[in-house]
Amino acid sequence: MPGCRSTISANLPPIRRDRVELSRYVRLRAVPPRPANENRRSSAPKLWHWALAIGTAPTIGIALALSILI
Repeated sequence: MPGCRSTISANLPPIRRDRVELSRYVRLRAVPPRPANENRRSSAPKLWHWALAIGTAPTIGIALALSILI
């Protein structure tokens, strides 16, 4: 019956663990959970590469121009 929730194992004593296993709680290199309202792609482009290139371009250009003049 769907309304009946009793199980056969209810008579057994609960299994007790003496030590805590961190592997049950710590997930290394796993994809973090995402909120339901996040619309970004999971593999969004890394914009910091472009920001770094745009920021260093004038410095490299000036250094190159000075090296040609000297």
